[in-house]
Amino acid sequence: MKLTFRLRSIVLRGLLAGVIAGAAAGGVALVTGESLIDQAIAIEETGTTTHSHEAGLSAAPADTEDHNHNSNDSAALVSRDGQRSGLFLATSLTGGATGVVFAILRFAITRKVETASQVQTVLPLAAAGWAAVAAVPWLLVPPNPPAVGSSGSIDYRTNLWVIAVLLGITAALTWYVVRRRAGSKVLTSGIHKSLPALAAAAVIVVGWRLIPGTGTDYTGFPADLLWNFRLASAATQLTLWAVLGIVFHGFIERMAQRR
Repeated sequence: MKLTFRLRSIVLRGLLAGVIAGAAAGGVALVTGESLIDQAIAIEETGTTTHSHEAGLSAAPADTEDHNHNSNDSAALVSRDGQRSGLFLATSLTGGATGVVFAILRFAITRKVETASQVQTVLPLAAAGWAAVAAVPWLLVPPNPPAVGSSGSIDYRTNLWVIAVLLGITAALTWYVVRRRAGSKVLTSGIHKSLPALAAAAVIVVGWRLIPGTGTDYTGFPADLLWNFRLASAATQLTLWAVLGIVFHGFIERMAQRR
């Protein structure tokens, strides 16, 4: 049976699958990460309070006034309650946008395929998306909770993260190109079958060697809290891509059965 899907139908299903995946990821972030963020903020506020107390003991009244003014300027623009309330909205919007891009990319890759194997490309593509956009950046530029790093380095760390994402996408494209080129040949040995993965790994290793460090100072921050926060971040991203792949695969499979 020929499977021909219109782009609009694919995109709408990708959008819906992405919103569902984003909501699921928001649930994971709420359960695993919010308490860790609260702990990190408490550490940050404790350090600020201690600094303010020491400055008040040694500074003139005019200096203390300036310091309090700067503290008010650096106060959070959105309260923690507001951040929690908007968590699911943010993750759902992010998931929906991811689902649209995912659906368009999948349509561009598989629209010329006219066999039922078209359906089976969804989960591998989702795994590739997770590896490129989530796993590689997580390894090269791991996320940090509040109280880690200075506000002046946010732009620098963000740029490093963007570079890591581009590196992950390059590695995924390398895997795809090498696999396509090798697909026309008979791969008998294990080494030849591993060429796509080895090529992608080589791109990641070279990029890892070239990307500069973040220069973040972790002195005084609990190592277990830092590690648990990063695990929560990884679990959130994994949930997003896993649910997106599974739900979108179900949508495409149902469409295939109707034709």
